[in-house]
Amino acid sequence: MQKLFTRKMLALALLGAMLAMLFAGGPNTQPAQASSHREAPLIIADPLADNTDVYSFRSYEAGREGFVTLIANFIPFQEPSGGPHFYLFDPTVLYEIKIDNTGDGVEDITYQFTFNTQVVNPDSALGMAAPNEAAAGTGGIEPLITSLNDPDYNEYQTYTVRLVQGATNGRLGRTVLASGLRMPPSNIGERTTPNYEAVLGLPAVNTLSSGARVFAGQRDEGFYIDVGAIFDTLALRGGGISPTGGVDGTSGFNVNTIAFEAPIQALTRNNSVPTNPTDPNAVIGVWATASRQTTRVIRPSVGKGRDITLNAGPYRQVSRLGNPLVNELIIPLRLKDTFNASTPANDVQFAPFILDPQLARLISAVFGINVPGPITPATAFTAPPANRTDLVAIFATGIPAGAVPGAPTFTNFLSDGQPHEYQRLNVAISPTPAGVRSRLGLLGNDLAGFPNGRRVFDDVVDIDLRAVAGGTPFTPAFNVFPNNVLSDGVSNNDLPYLERFPYLGVPHSGNTKTGKPHEHHVICCTNGVLP
Repeated sequence: MQKLFTRKMLALALLGAMLAMLFAGGPNTQPAQASSHREAPLIIADPLADNTDVYSFRSYEAGREGFVTLIANFIPFQEPSGGPHFYLFDPTVLYEIKIDNTGDGVEDITYQFTFNTQVVNPDSALGMAAPNEAAAGTGGIEPLITSLNDPDYNEYQTYTVRLVQGATNGRLGRTVLASGLRMPPSNIGERTTPNYEAVLGLPAVNTLSSGARVFAGQRDEGFYIDVGAIFDTLALRGGGISPTGGVDGTSGFNVNTIAFEAPIQALTRNNSVPTNPTDPNAVIGVWATASRQTTRVIRPSVGKGRDITLNAGPYRQVSRLGNPLVNELIIPLRLKDTFNASTPANDVQFAPFILDPQLARLISAVFGINVPGPITPATAFTAPPANRTDLVAIFATGIPAGAVPGAPTFTNFLSDGQPHEYQRLNVAISPTPAGVRSRLGLLGNDLAGFPNGRRVFDDVVDIDLRAVAGGTPFTPAFNVFPNNVLSDGVSNNDLPYLERFPYLGVPHSGNTKTGKPHEHHVICCTNGVLP
């Protein structure tokens, strides 16, 4: 009987291991992949590893101009009232922000983040927040979480930050920059998390010995887009040519943010602080990933509570994101999972879809840019034909110096001659002052904006639509109406951004006085102007 029981246990363990290998990617299987706002087929099964957005920019907080801010968001479409456990990072996922400063598509610097969940009172019926009667003295309900160390913060996470020099190759780094850092709770509501940003959000910004800063926690979803219209075959409200009239489909939702602010010299290939934009050391490539270990074994528990899950083996990438909307709008469905599991060093396989994007033909059909009949200024131009070297420059190699009219020294070129899809940031280009920033970045003559990195307020949807339609200076014959005015009709975020690290706005509360956390309309840019 004992032998039979042992064999059953072994069989269950082996079955668990096989299932885990199929899920995480065994030696002869296709890895599980998912990334960026649910656009890949397998993302629904793994939202805690879903990398939704990446940002990289010269810090524009006063006194921090010598730093670069790197942000990676995860866990999309967080309903603010989604308790009782709310939103935690996955302790079994390795979250990473990677930097290539040599142009070969291989990471030279990696910041790794791992999380650990702690429970103060496992006997509590509630989750993240639970009244600690012993601490309160009376057992009454008082404002529950009023600091990161409040005993009423029942289910909290700590995290460790590691640095890896060179290719990670699925390994966990040994250089620990910080450990035991506390993440703030989700913004539960006015009673449970009162004065959220002052007592929980801001204290969660940690300064390291190098002067770098790090934050991990919930933030407002800062990516604004008319999701419904985009995926309803570009049925854009406002006809696709008005910056207003759209509905922000991410309004009212939150995300989980990892933000790291590093000194410029910590990221460049020769540890310098370039001042000339054409300095070959001035451009860095940035992307983020999430990875899981290759083997998961579920060991059944007999009379001892819940089953025990063991994770082992090297980490395999299950999520990847660099430039926004590339996988959503450029990569074909059959390769979306493959893209998310690949590395920038292997991006030559995706080059044909950038050279001849289906989205360009769809834009021409939907918006009548190439309509039959008499030629008029509104119908004379279609999107550029195949062999889109302009898009290759924007997304896969960087823009060479001299290619931008009126800005001869602008460049974010970083490539060894092969396409590598990631954000490119020229750290020698100074931050743009608040009064003259443009949501359109480079297209708005704001050289510090997308596609030179990406700031939190950059309108990447409008920029990408116009770029694919040819409405940019790189294809002057197509840089005309309506190509150069395409818009999803959403030109601002629902909540204001911060002018300080970590820059993304305060997360929506799960319990507001109005009870309508999704109804916010605040201009994101300076002085209420939509440039």
